[in-house]
Amino acid sequence: MAAHLLVVGGGIGGLASALALSQRGHRVDVFEQAPAFTEVGAGIQLGPNVTRRLHDLQLAMPLAAIAGEPQALVVRDAGSNAELARMPLANDFRTRYGAPYLCVHRADLQAVLLEAVRARGRGLLSTDARITQIETSDDLACVTATAMRGSEMWACEGDALIGADGLWSAVRRKIVDPDDAPRSTGHTAWRGLVAQATLPASLRRDRVDVWLGPRLHAVAYPVRGGEWLNVVVIAEATSSGEARDWDQMATLGAMAQATGQVGSALQSLLDAVPGWRAWSLFDRPPLA
Repeated sequence: MAAHLLVVGGGIGGLASALALSQRGHRVDVFEQAPAFTEVGAGIQLGPNVTRRLHDLQLAMPLAAIAGEPQALVVRDAGSNAELARMPLANDFRTRYGAPYLCVHRADLQAVLLEAVRARGRGLLSTDARITQIETSDDLACVTATAMRGSEMWACEGDALIGADGLWSAVRRKIVDPDDAPRSTGHTAWRGLVAQATLPASLRRDRVDVWLGPRLHAVAYPVRGGEWLNVVVIAEATSSGEARDWDQMATLGAMAQATGQVGSALQSLLDAVPGWRAWSLFDRPPLA
C-alpha cells in the first residue's frame, strides 16, 4: 500500500530517499530550509555499494556525465612522497563488484538527484521551510514549518517522517533528545578545487592520491568528468569560526600552521590550488 512520507532536508540524503521511495509508488514531500536546493562542500568518493544503488535509481547516465572515474588509489608518505600502497580501481572494480568507483562533486550529485525527483517524484518539493514543530504517533507524523524569509506557516501530515537534515538535525533534536548536540572531533578540514587544465602535467591526476603524515591526511581526486581536481587536507586543529559554519574562508598559511611541513610533491599541489575553504569536523554517537 502506498504511503505518504515526509522528508526533512533536501540534500543528497533527502533527495535520494524521496527518489527511491517515489520509485516504489509512495508519495514523498520534501522540506528544505534553504531558499533553494543548493549544495556546498567538497567532492565525495562513491564506492560500488553506492553507485550500484544510484544505478538502480536509473541514474547511471547522468552520474557518468558528472563523475571522474579514477584508475587507482595510491597511498603515499606526505614527506617523501614514497608510494606505500596501491589498489587498482576502474575496470577492476567494475569486474569484481559489477559497479564503478566514482568521484563527484557534492553539488553535481545533488543536482542530478533533484532533476530526477522533479521528473519522477511523487509529492511536493518545498524550500524556505524551517521546521518549528514535530508531532508523531504510532501511525501519524505532523510537521509545522515556517518560511525562513517571512511569517508564512503551514503544517503537513504523513504516515512517517524521515530526518535527512544533516549533522545539526532539527528532527533528531526534537525526537531523540533536545540536548543531543554534535561533538567536536578536534580536527579541521581544508578543501579546494582546481581546474586540471591549469596544472602542470606532473600535478594532473586520473587517480585518487592519499598522503599520510604525523599531523595530516590529504587526498586528491578527479571530479566533474575528470576536468577538476578536488583536494582535501585534514589535520588536528580547531577552527576559529562558528561551529555550524562549515564553509569558512581559509588560507594556505593557516593550513600549513596546522599541518606542519610537508614534502615538496604535496606542497606543489597545495600551492597550485587557487583558494581554500575550511570547516570544523563534528560527529555524533550512533543512535542506540
